[in-house]
Amino acid sequence: MSNLFCILTSGVISMQSLTSVLGNMKLRPKLIFSFALLIVLSALSIGVVSYVILKRSIVNEVGQSIQEVLQQTLQNIDYKLKDIDDLYVKMIMNKELQSIMETKTSELKPNEKSAYINLFYETVYPSIFGGRSEQLLSVSIYGENGMNLTYNTDMHALNRTKDDIQATSIYRQADVAKGKPLWLFAEQDIFNTEAQPPKVISNVRKALALLSFKDWGLVVLNVRESYIFDSYKNNLRNLQAVTFMVDDKGYIISHANKGLISTKADDLLTEKLSQALHGSSLFRVDGMEYSLHFVTSEYTGWRLVTVVPQSAINKNIDLAKNTIVIIVAITIAAALILSVAISSGITRPLLKLLRHIKKVRDGNMDTKVNLGTQEEFGELSESFNEMTVELKNLISKVREDEKRIRTAELRALQSQINPHMLYNTLDSIYWMTITKEYEEIGEMTTALAQFFRLILNKGNELTTISKEVETVEHYLRIQKLQFKDKFDYKIEVDADIQSESCIKLLLQPLVENAILHGIKPLRHQRGFIRIKGRKEGNVVVLEVIDNGIGMDDVQIEALLEQPLHDDGGYGAYNVNERIGLAYGTEYGIQYESDPHRGTTVRVLLPGGQNV
Repeated sequence: MSNLFCILTSGVISMQSLTSVLGNMKLRPKLIFSFALLIVLSALSIGVVSYVILKRSIVNEVGQSIQEVLQQTLQNIDYKLKDIDDLYVKMIMNKELQSIMETKTSELKPNEKSAYINLFYETVYPSIFGGRSEQLLSVSIYGENGMNLTYNTDMHALNRTKDDIQATSIYRQADVAKGKPLWLFAEQDIFNTEAQPPKVISNVRKALALLSFKDWGLVVLNVRESYIFDSYKNNLRNLQAVTFMVDDKGYIISHANKGLISTKADDLLTEKLSQALHGSSLFRVDGMEYSLHFVTSEYTGWRLVTVVPQSAINKNIDLAKNTIVIIVAITIAAALILSVAISSGITRPLLKLLRHIKKVRDGNMDTKVNLGTQEEFGELSESFNEMTVELKNLISKVREDEKRIRTAELRALQSQINPHMLYNTLDSIYWMTITKEYEEIGEMTTALAQFFRLILNKGNELTTISKEVETVEHYLRIQKLQFKDKFDYKIEVDADIQSESCIKLLLQPLVENAILHGIKPLRHQRGFIRIKGRKEGNVVVLEVIDNGIGMDDVQIEALLEQPLHDDGGYGAYNVNERIGLAYGTEYGIQYESDPHRGTTVRVLLPGGQNV
């Protein structure tokens, strides 16, 4: 060991000399050195890779999360603005407003004009805009007929003439839009006489009559900035983010700092926003790094912007880095200690275990190994012993299952071609011939042929539920003719399970039991058999329900137990066994019955077994 450390510290060791030195070591020091080298290199590699991946993942996840928040917020804002825009429909459908806007004001007397204005304030405005004071700052309608209808505006706005209105930029934009809504901001307010742009958001459009499309005039709905700000004011507070909205010209529409509203956004931000409709990027201001995230509304063309200090995101990255460093350091220290502790006990238990494995390979399943109570080796010896016992039991179970499968297949064949049923059917056909019941003879013969064609199934053990239902329907037709309409039946199987695969001849033995042991003993009541099929989750459920004499718990248990003699009576047991062998013991038959109240047999099969 001392020679090896001298070579390492000298810095001239080569791969060949390292291999040579390790090859000359005994197993214990070789394991200690190998474990230590492997663990240190692996831990460092995993730590570095984990940090790089985690850092990239955190940055991407935060960026994606911010984009999702912005997109959802913008959708909410667009919904709010569309809600304001939808007021236009209520306006043009309002009969009182139609009367006002289509009146020739030049023919009105002063008192008549005042009456129309009062009608707007007292009836029209409450009907259309009532309850929206938190959303709307003011409402202005400048009619082509010279009628000015305004709410919450000054007298200067109310007294603007038709020529004054048509000379404004906002009127020209609305006229070009020809009735389509426009969302405008900054330097467009027709009432503004100051040099500073107004702090108002306006929905503008030319109003057109509902049927005639006659030009009513200009409609201006001024929206409060707080109506938009409330949608995002609590967003991304944990990241110290600053969120605001700008229009397509770069003017700030909404901001937590109300003094910035109507001002132009920073040139650097404006440049980055103009490069795409949505995205994320980094920029630096006064030595601090920020991440910019923005999305653009297809409805208004405005952008919702969030600026996040990169230091807020780096907190999560630094926490992840420190955690990884601590984990790597602890892992290396613990691994070095454990490598020394376990290397001395590896060789002897492994050789002992190897000897016992060879015994099992040679067919000795009764061998037992005891590696002591040394941590993993104690568990390994217990697992090995359990494995040999389980393997021995499994081999026995496989042989037992093979025997049971052969027995079940034989009984299935016996059940498929039931000599008693064939005899009774042919006997009935004979007596029908004597009594010249030719129509019934043809029906019973056809049903019998179809029944045997389906159960033979070209030698295949698997069929579909639709064919299984068809088989039992032919059987029911035969029995109904044979028992002279002693019972009725109904089949209700859902279409979505018709193509499901199943082993054949599941229902006929159960129906036969229902007829012979449930319905036949009835004396003063007509029998009824209902066959139902549906899917419950991933389980296909088939039910045979009769109104016969029913059974008690002892009779039910006897049905599902293996008969002592092969003289019949094993139909339900055979079906249950074949289902268990084919699909597992979690599937099979369930009985629900009470004396004199009928019986329900439920067959559970796995779903998703389409042919």
